[in-house]
Amino acid sequence: MSDNSQKKPWPKWLIWGRDIVIFAVIISAVMAWQSKDMLDDDGSIAIENQVLPNLNGQSGNILTSDKPTLLYFFAPWCKVCALSIGNLDYIDSEKVNVVTIALDYENIKDVEAFVNNHEVKSKVLLGNTKLKNEFQVQGYPSYYLVNEENQIVSRSFGYSTAAGLKLREMFGR
Repeated sequence: MSDNSQKKPWPKWLIWGRDIVIFAVIISAVMAWQSKDMLDDDGSIAIENQVLPNLNGQSGNILTSDKPTLLYFFAPWCKVCALSIGNLDYIDSEKVNVVTIALDYENIKDVEAFVNNHEVKSKVLLGNTKLKNEFQVQGYPSYYLVNEENQIVSRSFGYSTAAGLKLREMFGR
């Protein structure tokens, strides 16, 4: 006796949906693993506002009290930083203050060259080893979104797309 019944193939939309869900789970797992050693982003950590030097020899605060601040830690030699720093331009400066903080640089000229080459529009401050340790920066770029109460509400490590940054801006995550 032969079985003429054949399994019907899945509809294409269902296959695509399954693949998208699997891809999203993998990306989420990788992002969670990458940021596992960063400061907690559940609002339980309030950070202290600090004053750092800028490229003009003056100084500036890392946080503002009137709106959330995205802290973007980079190194001028970092290739991923070079690819992603332009995505910061898509953040609405009316809603979120963007502060880029250089770490692990040999001299200020390296930071100036990076900033000029990539036409960085946000405030650029010069960080130090103490700040790197306080924020548990393990690699570059590292991002922290800090709310008006100076609490960390989001964190990320590695390349972030413009769309990903916009979502963090919109939802505070």
